Amino acid sequence: MSEFAGSAAYLGWVYSGGTITFHADMRTFDWTPTLNFIDATAGQDTFENILPSYGVGGDFSAELLAQVDGTVLATALARQTKGTVIYGPEGTASGKLKYSIPAYSEGPQWSSPFDDVTTISTNWRQYAVETKGSF
Repeated sequence: MSEFAGSAAYLGWVYSGGTITFHADMRTFDWTPTLNFIDATAGQDTFENILPSYGVGGDFSAELLAQVDGTVLATALARQTKGTVIYGPEGTASGKLKYSIPAYSEGPQWSSPFDDVTTISTNWRQYAVETKGSF
């Protein structure tokens, strides 16, 4: 298996106002899918016994370089905006892995350090199961 660099990744946000692509300005993207479990431990068990239950909305975040006139990003990422995150870990070449993740935006956060570039970070909360496919 060959490794690939994070710089190849594709990240997009499809919402009622259109589609925004972040991959050119993306510094990081983190996604942590989660799952609930049922505790089935009982009686003589000497170790926890669990059963998979239902999926729980995963949390994910991205850090982006802020661009001049960030009004479009601020609007697209406004708190409570419902949409779909499109994530391609290896980019968008034909046949590459693509996740479509229904989510709500938790709003943009701005960081403006004195001696560095301004960044926008955002968090999303997954509200339904993701779809795994390919570009």
